[in-house]
Amino acid sequence: MIKNCFMDEQPNFIKEVKVDGEKIAVIKALSRNDRAEIEEKSATKELKDGEIVVKFNFQKMQIVRMKCALKSWELDRDITIENIGLLPDKYFDAIDTAIQKMEADWNANKEGISKNSPKQSD
Repeated sequence: MIKNCFMDEQPNFIKEVKVDGEKIAVIKALSRNDRAEIEEKSATKELKDGEIVVKFNFQKMQIVRMKCALKSWELDRDITIENIGLLPDKYFDAIDTAIQKMEADWNANKEGISKNSPKQSD
């Protein structure tokens, strides 16, 4: 049996976000389902000259990505798209930067996770 190969079982799946040494949030690595939600909520599709044209709203994508990554925060409002958009820059930037760093670290560590999976034959 292959153990510990799921994303949420990896040691770097959860991370605290701190500002001025104080914990403000807890984030998680984005799953495939999260990525699908981000794309669904930040893209619009239209038919133009017989072809489907997909347009992304990158600001909305950033906020939806934050909503998907946030497990909790130490702020006095619920985690919603609207409240994330109302965050002061100090907190918004700290959370966004932590998510970007976690994604970069996660992508760099994919090799270690895949070593736990069975080898495929050529």
